[in-house]
Amino acid sequence: MRFSSDDGHSGTDFRLPDHAALARGVAVVAAADGVVRNLRDGMPDVDARLVSTNAVTDLGLGNVVVIDHGGGWRTIYGHMRRNSVAVAKGQRVTAGQKLGQIGLSGLTEYPHVHFEVRFGKRIIDPFAGLQTHTGCSAGSGALWQPETLEQLAYKPTFLIAAGFSDRRISKPALQYGLYERTMLRRKLGSLYFGVFLSGLHEGDRYTLQLTDLNGKALKAMSGTLDKPAAVQFRSIGLKRNGPLSAGPYHARYTLFGTRNGNPGPVLEIKRTVTLK
Repeated sequence: MRFSSDDGHSGTDFRLPDHAALARGVAVVAAADGVVRNLRDGMPDVDARLVSTNAVTDLGLGNVVVIDHGGGWRTIYGHMRRNSVAVAKGQRVTAGQKLGQIGLSGLTEYPHVHFEVRFGKRIIDPFAGLQTHTGCSAGSGALWQPETLEQLAYKPTFLIAAGFSDRRISKPALQYGLYERTMLRRKLGSLYFGVFLSGLHEGDRYTLQLTDLNGKALKAMSGTLDKPAAVQFRSIGLKRNGPLSAGPYHARYTLFGTRNGNPGPVLEIKRTVTLK
């Protein structure tokens, strides 16, 4: 699981790596003791792009639970899985108690839970607390328990999904885990590889290449980002008139950039597939 938050976004998103994790079910638990003040359940788990965002804009958080912790503090848990909400309005809950499961309901394009903290009318960053804090690391006033904060160590750039296909790759199919294959047919004479990752910065440079069983480069591409990107999908492919040779083929994606003032390789992804 990974988390992120953007400027202008009122909460922190804890996303699942793929739809397979969504199918298995991942619990959403209460951050602290409190009373359930509001909830909604029954909305379907569907990518908002498929039904149009207009269909869900008025119910943006989808299936949601709101907990009142007293003293003006509330937490909100949105985009939960359909029919997974396990609490009732007015019910008292304790920290760590299961509220439901991470879902894909409401105004969202990927499975995650939207976690939001409010103090009165003020939106609070749980990694900063009531104190003013800048940067991506947690501040001294963070609201998390120390052991939880340790597990939430910030990773600025990470892989979401990668995979091979003998046909052109699409981002939605990659997210659904449809390209997690280690063996493909060679008769089509084509091979494609795709990566989907998060946390790219302006000025980052990437290289993406396919090599054959002898390590010979078959296709390569590179580029530089002219603006930051929360997520990015890249794919590379080759097509021959006849069948490709049988055996292993390799793909490698490398991202170069500067993190914490240190320039150099940021992320390297290597995958192998066998054509038969």
